[in-house]
Amino acid sequence: MKIDSPFLLDTNILIYAADSEFEFHFKAKEIRDNATNGKIEAYITPQVLAEFYSTITSSKRVNNPLTPELAKTEVENYLSTPLKMIFIKENTVKRAVELAVRHRLTGAKIFDALLAATMLDNRIYTICTFNDSDFSKFTGIKVINPTAIT
Repeated sequence: MKIDSPFLLDTNILIYAADSEFEFHFKAKEIRDNATNGKIEAYITPQVLAEFYSTITSSKRVNNPLTPELAKTEVENYLSTPLKMIFIKENTVKRAVELAVRHRLTGAKIFDALLAATMLDNRIYTICTFNDSDFSKFTGIKVINPTAIT
């Protein structure tokens, strides 16, 4: 499978690319590098960067957490690349809650619905993620798992 462009980078791509101990590190790093070098058109959201910071600084989530200062540098590096930022619009939260109710999502799963709603509101219909099941339920969102990319 070939990756469709444009697409949104899910948080796990950034996390796995940053930590060589993850099983999918090299595949995530390849995609991240192609996106940050402008070889493929990719998008991120403030939510993705906040989730990245939250995860990469947590010893409960990664074996080698970054200090807040190093994580800040990583986030700033992403902001200085060709990655394009998309934002929540006026009705995005309402749409996210509607998606969450429709799919019976609870707890932190609302953030998957918020990301899907942000994508749809910005006309980005493909997400690159290792978590297929988190997004395949949303009508209009195509999921590309990096392990399937040739």
